[in-house]
This record gives sequence, C-alpha cells and structure tokens, in this order.
Amino acid sequence: MKVTFTEIAKLAGVSVPTVSRYFNQQTVSPQNQLKIAQAAKALHYKPNKAGSKTVLVLLPTVTNPLYAEFYEAVQGNLAQLGYDCQLHVGQDDNFLASLKSNKFSGLITSLPETPLSLTRQLPTVSFDRPISREIPLVSCDNYGGGHLIAQTVLKRGAKEILIFCGSQQDLSPINERLRGMMDCFQKRQTKFSTAYLDFTAGNLFKQVQLAKLLTGQKYDAICCSDDITALLVKQRVRQLSYQPLVTGFDGSNFVRNFFPDLLTVKQPIKDLAALTCQLLDQRLRRGHFPSGHKQELPVTLLGL
Repeated sequence: MKVTFTEIAKLAGVSVPTVSRYFNQQTVSPQNQLKIAQAAKALHYKPNKAGSKTVLVLLPTVTNPLYAEFYEAVQGNLAQLGYDCQLHVGQDDNFLASLKSNKFSGLITSLPETPLSLTRQLPTVSFDRPISREIPLVSCDNYGGGHLIAQTVLKRGAKEILIFCGSQQDLSPINERLRGMMDCFQKRQTKFSTAYLDFTAGNLFKQVQLAKLLTGQKYDAICCSDDITALLVKQRVRQLSYQPLVTGFDGSNFVRNFFPDLLTVKQPIKDLAALTCQLLDQRLRRGHFPSGHKQELPVTLLGL
C-alpha cells in the first residue's frame, strides 16, 4: 500500500505541507529535513519518479477571501494525496500561454477562459466556473443559494430589488446564482433590476459607479453576487444614511468573523476543495472519469 504524506508528517511530527515542500525540493529547515527523511525511511516511502507530481492551480484572484481559503484547503488536500501545487492568479494570457504543460501532472482552474493548450493536455477539474462540457465541475448549489437569498428578501417585504454583480461576466451569460434569484422574483411577480460593478477599475471609479447607482435610494433590497461586492455596497449606503437590505454570497471565514451581520449564503469551501482534489486524483490514478461530470454541494444561509 502506498505511503502517504499524511503518514510521513504524523511520524515526523511536522505538517503535511512541510513534507510536500521537502519532497519538491523547496525550503525546509535542516531539523525538519532530518525528521522527514528518517520518517520516510522508516515507512519505506518510495517517491514517485515517473514525471511531475505538481498540480497547477489557476484562480482569478486571491484578494477575495473565498479564493484564498479555497487555495489554502486545496494545498493541504493535495499535499495529503502526495502532490505539490503551483498557483497562478489572474487572466494573463501571455503568461498562461507560456506555461509548459509537461511541468505539471494536473490542473485545477477557476478561470473561465483557461487556455485550451492546458486543458487539452492536462487532466483538469474546474471549481465554481464552468470551462467546457468536457471538463468536470465542482461547485456549490449556486441556483439553490440564489433562490434561498431571494426567498429571504421577499419574506422581509422587499418590493424594489436590485441584483448587483461584481463582474459583467456574471450577467453574460447569466450564472446559476443570479438565475436562482431571478426565477424566484419572477415567480412572485416582484420587480427587479440588474447592474454590475467594473472590478477592473480603480477604487475612485468604483465609488463613482456606486454613487450613480444608489442615487435616489429607490431600492429596498440589493442582492449582491458575492460578499465583497455586498460589503462595498454596505459601506456606500452607510455614507448615504440609506438602509436597504444588502445580501452577499460565499460566506468565507473572513466575512463570517468580521461581518457576522451580513445576510449571505455559505459555500462549504473545505468540502469543495477536498472534492476537487479527490476528482483530480481519481483522474490521475485511473486515467479517466465521465465527460462533463458535475458535482454540487449544498449551501447554508447565514446572518439571519
């Protein structure tokens, strides 16, 4: 039976990521190097010499706490499975095109426009954002979460509602999160509008966008596509002495700890990261999994 990094870490008295760094020739203290080497020898561990054991992880940002927490969880899960990982942030097409797929054993991506040169050559699992019908997708129940938010807003008596997105990509095409909200509002014949914030713009321009949008204070509920957008909106409405119901989506640990009053939907981020890594590991070990395989995990409403 194959010895895992978890077993080596336990015997050596160090963390799993430390073991991963050691076997991938990264910086580890001399004391820990000795402990890991002794543990690996005692367990008769044999490193995999057949090609790379590094997984490439592509994320749109890590300034959003959700993605930062997802990457931290992915790092730990991959280390337990015997893989190292390399993170790239943002849609830098020139850099992505220069990546050599033979440096990596697999790919985890949340970039909608991930280069075909990578997805065609590397076993790939996508998180949160669908890439293509052929690539497995792991996500929370975005539609159900959007529907849950909309139901809660309606129960609180909202009549004039704005669905506010952190990116134009959320509206074209409409993602499942927003579709869940819209379907619920339409079923109840409740009026709503949509708008988006240009997150590529500077902070001053964002503030101008928000000021224009909220002039007139006509909305009694603003349903945001994510928590970061919701917090920006809450900051602005406070400045205007305006008190609409503002909702988010994601429920990262950061938001739950520092903004516990925000009405939001919590994604089970640790479970999503574990499932993403398990699917990729199955693909790497077995050689295939069903094309277009999609798995969704349930969400929880917070801040009631």
